Amino acid sequence: MADLERDFGMIYDEQGYVQILHSTFFDVDPEIDHTIEGYVARILDTLVDAVEDQLGNVQWYLASDPPQG
Repeated sequence: MADLERDFGMIYDEQGYVQILHSTFFDVDPEIDHTIEGYVARILDTLVDAVEDQLGNVQWYLASDPPQG
């Protein structure tokens, strides 16, 4: 079980990756997140690091139209 005080609300899976949807760190806190910009500024660096750790080796494909089929 994670120590939320020590881990700042981060929850990790068995591989050591941050579980973004379960970590309370990414929850909006009205006491400190007074604006959307403030919330994004608070979580952005941590969110980017977590996504890069988990999906850094995944090849992304962006399409402007949905595939036909």
